[in-house]
Amino acid sequence: MHQFLSALSYKSVAFLMLSGLAYAEHARAEPHKTLLNLMPVNNEMEMKRAVCMNSGASSKLLIAKMDVVKNTKGVQCPTGIAAIRYREDISDPGHVLVNIDPPKGNNKGLDCDGKADLGLTYIGLNCLAVDLESTSHRKN
Repeated sequence: MHQFLSALSYKSVAFLMLSGLAYAEHARAEPHKTLLNLMPVNNEMEMKRAVCMNSGASSKLLIAKMDVVKNTKGVQCPTGIAAIRYREDISDPGHVLVNIDPPKGNNKGLDCDGKADLGLTYIGLNCLAVDLESTSHRKN
């Protein structure tokens, strides 16, 4: 009797698995419709282009050389100076925080934030339009 129940269990499991596969076939993931706005930043000129460019994008991902963000305090945009802040994260030793704030009064500019290990050559900065940020935070 035990062997019969074991065989029945295996058949039930196999049936459920096949049923799940048939069901999963109908639930396909749709491709993402928006394009990723990815920009490399290897020098100060590319930093200016990435931060000041008014493409109407609501978000952007910058892959920036750590030297560039560390040594650039700000970039002059047509609407003013975008501040770049680079500092060690006192709450997480061995890491650096980078923030890029759009020029004051520019409510369409991008606010960028990133965190990385101190020894890395590049940092990823997530940028979001100021008017889409969920909360306000202190800017220097």
